Amino acid sequence: SPSASAGSGFIVSATNMRNNKNGLLFYGVNGATALPYQGATLCVSPPIKRTGSINSGGTPAPANDCTGVYAIDMNTFALSAGPPLPLAALSVPGTQVNCQFWGRDPGFPAPNNTTLSDGLEYSVGP
Repeated sequence: SPSASAGSGFIVSATNMRNNKNGLLFYGVNGATALPYQGATLCVSPPIKRTGSINSGGTPAPANDCTGVYAIDMNTFALSAGPPLPLAALSVPGTQVNCQFWGRDPGFPAPNNTTLSDGLEYSVGP
């Protein structure tokens, strides 16, 4: 569960992502949105913060498929010293957080060579 006091235990993940690609989690505390963004829909209202880089893993190269998974423990990230430094609001009970994974997708020409997961909204508990 998302918690202001637990040091771990709330994994946010996205499956069926491009394998072996770096990505990160966009997050914010100003609600949801639906804005066009690099050929997809951004679900996090600005100002947007981000976690550090995460690799999706999945089927080893040279395969290029959607077996990747992005995952981060947001309870651990919220209490970390960074980098990047997490928003203090992630450790405040009652905070509404919107988040969405972003990653590379070489199947399309720039600027649409990225991918966004579905969005998630959660509330930080005690």
